Amino acid sequence: MKEDGDKYGVIVCSDCRKAKIIDLTKDRKTTECHRCGQRLILKKMKIHYRADSREEASWAIGQINARMNGEKMPEEMNDEKEELDPYQLAAKEAEHGDDERERMLIIGRVLTRELGSFDRSDLEKVFKMTDMDVEKDMIEKFRNLDEIYEPEHGTFKSVEG
Repeated sequence: MKEDGDKYGVIVCSDCRKAKIIDLTKDRKTTECHRCGQRLILKKMKIHYRADSREEASWAIGQINARMNGEKMPEEMNDEKEELDPYQLAAKEAEHGDDERERMLIIGRVLTRELGSFDRSDLEKVFKMTDMDVEKDMIEKFRNLDEIYEPEHGTFKSVEG
């Protein structure tokens, strides 16, 4: 039942058809459905999703329950990110930065990872999607960041891209 690295599995109750997380590191033979109380014999259950973290398994529960209701289920968590263009992705990830400097570093990393390098027009596209101001000295601010370098005049890359 257990594969290397997988700590959690997601099963579906045979009675009420709702997904449930099980801990694959514990040597248990049965579990109880949290919704209907049905006793589930684990060796008879299909593991619909395996995960290293409880958070990822929780994500899978939502996806599986949605699929049971007739909606599509992405095969992997990263499918959502792939639908975003590089600018949307950079803007979305920059939201997690604590201050302007950190948000600029995140934008630089994402644009380097997605585009290979970036310039002022790329930055302007991302900044328009965030609450950050497009300033005249924006390029100078990027030049002053330790993790961003300029291989050619006006073209930037992140060292961590």
